Amino acid sequence: MKSSASRSESSALCPRCGHAFDCAMHGVPFDCWCREMPALPLDRLEPSGRCLCPECLAAELARSVHPAPGAGLP
Repeated sequence: MKSSASRSESSALCPRCGHAFDCAMHGVPFDCWCREMPALPLDRLEPSGRCLCPECLAAELARSVHPAPGAGLP
């Protein structure tokens, strides 16, 4: 894995998989790749969560549309 010294200012680490990816969340103007993706439902967001990489965000979006069998059952 790359060290933080070799990452660009716009790169981030995905909290799920640990892969580095480009994130422009704090760019001006805000122009990140994630703007092209559908928004996650509020119940899928983690209040203190960081940005997910494209692959993990796509997987989370898929789970929000097609939850795993038995998900949400007590």
